[in-house]
Order: sequence, then structure tokens, then C-alpha cells
Amino acid sequence: MEDYNILWIDDEHENLTGIIGRAKRHGIKLIAFKSLNGGMSELRRNYPFYDGVLLDAKFLENEDDAKGSEDTYNVHRAKEELLSLKKKFEVFILTGQSEVYNDKTFKQAFTKVYIKGSDKETDRLFTDIKKAASCQEDTQLRHEYNRVFDVCTERYIGEYAGQDLLNLLKVEDESNIGNNFNAIRKIVEDLFYTFHKFKLLPDEFVRPNLAINPSSIFLSGEVQNDRTDNVYKQHRHLEETYLPQQISDYLKRILAVTQSGSHRSNIDNYVRTVKTPYLLKSVFFQLLDVIVWFKMYIDSNPKVSNWEKIDSTNEVVEEDDEMVRGCVINVDIHKGFAFFKPDALGDNVFIPPHLVSAFSLSDEMQVQVEIEEYIDNRSNETKIRVSRIKI
Repeated sequence: MEDYNILWIDDEHENLTGIIGRAKRHGIKLIAFKSLNGGMSELRRNYPFYDGVLLDAKFLENEDDAKGSEDTYNVHRAKEELLSLKKKFEVFILTGQSEVYNDKTFKQAFTKVYIKGSDKETDRLFTDIKKAASCQEDTQLRHEYNRVFDVCTERYIGEYAGQDLLNLLKVEDESNIGNNFNAIRKIVEDLFYTFHKFKLLPDEFVRPNLAINPSSIFLSGEVQNDRTDNVYKQHRHLEETYLPQQISDYLKRILAVTQSGSHRSNIDNYVRTVKTPYLLKSVFFQLLDVIVWFKMYIDSNPKVSNWEKIDSTNEVVEEDDEMVRGCVINVDIHKGFAFFKPDALGDNVFIPPHLVSAFSLSDEMQVQVEIEEYIDNRSNETKIRVSRIKI
């Protein structure tokens, strides 16, 4: 198992299969680039994913530069760029340039220099890399929660989910509450997209947009809410692949909090009042359990496409007749409400905060709505509002 992700810049890396194999035996995965700009662009985007940096003494500036334009100037530029990152890396040099290896000035700038082509030196290099990487907080967390991060690969939920998980593991207070709840919700979305990738969730639940609540209901084997879009009601999940009750309960609780918590809402106000991270951490650790279970489930090769279509044409026609088409406007991120602008002539209509939150509404989103009259308790006036939404 490769426990350490090391970014490697060496313009000849494609020919250095022996070094790549030796790294694997040390539990190190080398993610290789030919050039300064190729490697550093990747590191700026995804630095939490990496445990260390390995450089040649001379390499190209750009990935498509001609061979022979390698320069030691680029290794010094790489070191400068590394200092600007939020995460600090110890720099290791593996070089076959004897003049560089013996250059006192170079070795003052780079204290960790190793001879390319020497098995003894290469083994020493990888031992030192692991020692330095093990001091990184991100590395320690990934090793402590290794069963969770085993799921953060392209086969399962992806590396971006892993970066969100790292950030959430380091949360110690209630700051950035909206961003943190939103990050949890996005990881749940990654899970549902992966259910679909493995043919455990019908296309209609993820295209053109992911329907997060109907997906949770479908996977749990429950009946869709009366107000749910009929396209989701047309699929009956068969019992053999229902989510286990515990996992189903976890997802309901996670979504109940994060669907509200990612917007200005009662959840937001609650956390700001009590000023603790405990609600966030409680749903987060439930999510970790779901993630670990998810890999076990996928690896068990569950039955795919285990659902049947239900003919509900008549119901669709009846429901569509009640709906008005238009778009969402003027979402108030502080108070949680928004307005509906009909495509046809007519006044804009108030959308209550609970609907904005439940459907993650945003400006210009196309929706269909049902409108109702109600009595305003404060003024006793008859007003109108959106009572039901269909994305």
C-alpha cells in the first residue's frame, strides 16, 4: 500500500521506472511531472493531497519545452514557490549531476541531496522522505483515518472529497459554519454520484442535476414525498439493495442538518448561539462511518440497476397542470428567503426560507412552483407565496 503521495519533478521520469518501483516498495507514490510549471501548478491546486516534494537538480520550465533546455535555475524557482504555499514541505533533491552534487553553494541552498543511480542513496532518500512526511499534520490525519481516505480515489468518491475531509478534520471551532456544512453536503453528493457510477442509482436522479433528497429516499427504499417530482416516483427500488437502516438513518440526519446548515437558517443561528463545533462534528463523524461502509459495499459487488419503472403518466399530467414555470431571483443569504419570477406575465412571488433551503435554490435557477394564498398573521392581509417547488 502506498501511504505517501510525493510530487516529483524530473524531465526524465518516464524512463526512471526503477526509481518508481523502489518508491512503491517503500510505500511511496510518486506523482511525476517534467517541468517547473507543470509540477507547481498541480501543487498549488492540490497541496493538501501531497506529503512531500522531490526535485531533480535540473529540469524544464514547461512540459512541452525541448529536451536540452533543462536548467538549475528552475529548481531555485520551485523552492521560492514552495515557500509561498500554506503548507510547508521539506525539499529533497535526487540528481545524477555530479557537478551539482559536489557544489557547496547548491548544497547550502538544498541540504537534502541524493545521488541518482545509487540504490543505497535512493533507499536513504525514501526513508528520509517518509520521516519528514510523517511530521505533516495532513499525513498524520490521512494515516489515522486511513480507511476513510482509502475511499478518496478516482474509483470511489475522488481526491477532491479527500481534501474536503482533511479540512473538516481540522475544524476546532464554529467559524465558517456555512462553508463547513456545505463541504459535508458536497461529499454526500460525491457519494450519490458514485452510487450512480456503479449503477446503483438511476440516471434521472443525477441528470441534469443531482436530486440529493430524492436520491437518499430512493436508496433507503422509502416512498418519495407527495411533493417530489414524478420523475423520481417512477422508480421503485427493489429490496435487495436497500441501504442498511443505520446508514439510511445517518444520511437522513446528515442531510437534515447540512441542507439547512449550508444556508442562513435555524441551524446557522443555533450554532452561532451555542458557539461550539459539536453539531458539525457529530454529523461529520456519521459521514465518516458512511464512507467506510460505502467502500465495503461497493467492493462486495452489489446487484446493479436493481429497480423497476412505474407508469405514472396520468399523475404527471395532473401535477404539471398545477405548476407555474419561472426562475428564482433575489436570494437573501442572510434571511434565507427568495422570490419566484414567472415566465408569463405576473408579479414576483415570495419563496419561504424552508423551501430555499430544502432545494438549495440559487439566483436564476429554473423551477416550477405551486402558489397558494395565505393570511399574514401580523397584518391579517391575504397574500400569496410559493407552497411547492419542482426543479
